[in-house]
Amino acid sequence: MSLEKSPHRWNYKTLDLRPLKGPDFLDKLGNLLDEAGRNGWDLSFMCEDYMIMKQLYLYKD
Repeated sequence: MSLEKSPHRWNYKTLDLRPLKGPDFLDKLGNLLDEAGRNGWDLSFMCEDYMIMKQLYLYKD
């Protein structure tokens, strides 16, 4: 299985950042973005309460 770029079809996901707030916010956010990047998601928009991810890659067999 591999990731393949999909220029014609994008999925969007909104993630709530409020539960991550605290002294280790940046560590949690970094782990979340690393995991999302490994699964084909890219950051599209971010503010202090939420972020929007766009899926640029799809798994192909």
